Amino acid sequence: MEFKTNNMKTAIVKISALVEVPELKSFYSPQSFEELANSIKEDGGMKIPIVVNEKYEIIDGYRRKDVMVSLGNQYINVIIEDVEATVYEHIIRNLYRTKITDDFVNELKSVFIKYPLKKGKKSPDGSKYNRTEKISSALNHKFSDRETISMVEEIITNDIENYLLTKGIIENNWKVASCHEYLTKWAEIDSKNNYGYTEKLKSGEISIKDANNLVKTRYYLDNEYQDTFVIPEKATNYNIDCIELGKLEKHISTVDLLFTSPPYFILRNYLNEGENQVGHEETKEEYCTRIANLIKSVIPTLKDTANVMINIGETYDDGVGYGIPQLLKSSIEKETGLIYKDQLVWSKPNPKPQNETIKRPINNVEYLLWFVVNPKKAKYNMLSYTIGDRVTKISYGAKDVDKDGKIWDKNISLTKPYQKIYSHIKEQDIAKIIEAKTGKNMDVYSICKEGHPAIMCSVLPVVPILMCTNENDIVLDIFSGSNVVGRMSILLNRKILTTELSKQYYNIGCKMLEKSINDFNKEELDIINQITYGEENLVSIAA
Repeated sequence: MEFKTNNMKTAIVKISALVEVPELKSFYSPQSFEELANSIKEDGGMKIPIVVNEKYEIIDGYRRKDVMVSLGNQYINVIIEDVEATVYEHIIRNLYRTKITDDFVNELKSVFIKYPLKKGKKSPDGSKYNRTEKISSALNHKFSDRETISMVEEIITNDIENYLLTKGIIENNWKVASCHEYLTKWAEIDSKNNYGYTEKLKSGEISIKDANNLVKTRYYLDNEYQDTFVIPEKATNYNIDCIELGKLEKHISTVDLLFTSPPYFILRNYLNEGENQVGHEETKEEYCTRIANLIKSVIPTLKDTANVMINIGETYDDGVGYGIPQLLKSSIEKETGLIYKDQLVWSKPNPKPQNETIKRPINNVEYLLWFVVNPKKAKYNMLSYTIGDRVTKISYGAKDVDKDGKIWDKNISLTKPYQKIYSHIKEQDIAKIIEAKTGKNMDVYSICKEGHPAIMCSVLPVVPILMCTNENDIVLDIFSGSNVVGRMSILLNRKILTTELSKQYYNIGCKMLEKSINDFNKEELDIINQITYGEENLVSIAA
């Protein structure tokens, strides 16, 4: 039975006479029947008719129709319109529908289908076909210019699995240009090189802006440096296992100080190629023995006068330490033949919690296990400072005084790298304890935003290098990571020799060495030397 009211044709028809269009019925995500069924029962019937065309194809109202069937009804109210059963007709009748992201994706796709490219063609009414304007209007002017709309179309047509980028634009307001850059430039590179940044995008760990920067940086670094990086007379960095270093003839008996920080026990993933990463041994004993044997492998590179300092931190489980520093000391003595000299403590504030729930003191400590090849020959520079009329005292740093012992009224003007060294040195008052303020190492993060999982404190190597080497001596780091030791060695006018297994961190380390060469300033280093050694010792230190 059909009715016509105010140019609107309505009817009561048999539900069995209606024609479902599968594309329209499945276009939006399913919604709950229960609430609508209760509403129809309480109101004594369905108040809003469904929309059909002259062929009785359902344009809108599939859920209402199904609910009516579930309630045992055979007839339903319809509005009959003279239109085709298209997705677009379905969309314009669902503007206020509660939608999930998949619904918005489907709507976006349908708009580009409705308005295809028509080169040189006109609209049915004879007017010029302005595709950009029509698409922009259909999308409520969310995207207005031709370039942006073109990028959106390319993204949604060629998107990563499950419409990752399209959903990012909808849900997270990712910029269209950034998504287009990742799709067309970096997604394939990420996949081919197994970088894993697309997976991090999927999990929400990083933004699209981060993904572009990280893949770009990683790719350029991977292709900029080979397995050996050399700055003549300043630095040599190898992307090799340190075991191989001890076999290289040119490095035999050349190293003055081995200063390195092994991976923590069971705490970090360092992206080394292969599965057998240092720090992932089954027991603490196996871990310490392995570290000791890696150190043993590079002993041929050490001079008789060389010192060895191993920076090691404790690992805690439920607030209880494993005793790693003490066990490692014993393992190095047993496996290497190096002679234990001393242990320095360095204190750092506000450590990040490990796998524990029990609280520990705010200030945490790590240890520098100090060994020598030959205790009678090992190089050692006494560090001293003078205050007023008092005699010179032994320390591991210096206060801000001039050569006559006069305390400076204010800090001298230094560039940022040397100001950091100066500030660190003048804090060192307490024998055998190195105090260092930790924080984000901007030198590393300026090279790669992803950084490194355990970046060494930027000033930690300062005192050991000043104490155990002279200018132009060679410092070795066999777990160099992002090359913090290398940077500090260059700033203090030492030569640096490093090895790193991870290609990613090796590349960052190479860039760090280049940056350090640019930051080196001999005049400012002379000021550091004066307050550290005293003027009477400067000639021998620089020799």
